[in-house]
Amino acid sequence: MSLRQVLAVVDLSPAGIHAAWRAARVAWAQGAALRLLALVELPYRHPLFGPGSAAPFERARAELSHLADEIAASIGLRPEVVVGTHEDEAAAWRAHARGAGLVVVPGEPAGLRLAGWLHGGLAERVLRQAGTPVFIARRPSGTVHRRVLAVVDADLETAGPVLRAAQWFCRPEALLACHVLDPAIQRHLAAADLPLPAIHAWMDTAVLRARAALADQLGRAELPAARAVVLRGPALPQLVGEQQRSGASLVVVTKPRRAWWADLARPSLGRQLADRVACDVLWLPTPAPSARAARQRLALHAASE
Repeated sequence: MSLRQVLAVVDLSPAGIHAAWRAARVAWAQGAALRLLALVELPYRHPLFGPGSAAPFERARAELSHLADEIAASIGLRPEVVVGTHEDEAAAWRAHARGAGLVVVPGEPAGLRLAGWLHGGLAERVLRQAGTPVFIARRPSGTVHRRVLAVVDADLETAGPVLRAAQWFCRPEALLACHVLDPAIQRHLAAADLPLPAIHAWMDTAVLRARAALADQLGRAELPAARAVVLRGPALPQLVGEQQRSGASLVVVTKPRRAWWADLARPSLGRQLADRVACDVLWLPTPAPSARAARQRLALHAASE
């Protein structure tokens, strides 16, 4: 999964400038093209009196062009500059984000407006509307990722895209692949009324099988099998603890594309994890489940009845 184009969403704030530089270094390292996109808010003017002033639009283009010149002078990569308006945000994602292999957005402050909290932040809107991997840049522009935590979900066969995307930002030896066992396994074992030693033995076997499957995926991605970690327990606290223990500066996790109200009613693991960690986060759109994963879920459902 190679990168051909990187899109940086720049709001011309310090965080937005950092995000642009982070995107530039990723694009340079991967040999990809870079596009800088700024969405500006035009002042309102009643239609009877003609359009509002275009000064903010021109000012944003000038500042973005200056940033593009600095990037070109520093690393030899000339970005394309695009300026749009907030009113055309959805059209901008369709026109630019869908054609990019990666979208870089600045980390948003904790105190979002009510509308932003309800409908999701910028990263969520991009992922929902464009279905493109989104990198939330929270660290300074000179950050080097010496440890990256790649979270592999229940379908271990989909680990390949997660592991390949993580390597956009780090060396292979810096990657740590982590899988959390489905809590339903332990619930089903407890419901079977087995002795406690038998439950522990089954759980140990499940851990060994998951670690072997994850090591196999690492081998397919030409990564060392020793970088596989399998955790037990609730996924969110286990992953937050592993990120803190390993000192990972980037977490790679999948996130489903769904309506804002669905993610608000039942937040996905990707959203909860991004809210709990202070490091960079890379969201990948959740792929369609494989036939094998569907059969496993049906078997678990049948066993519970």
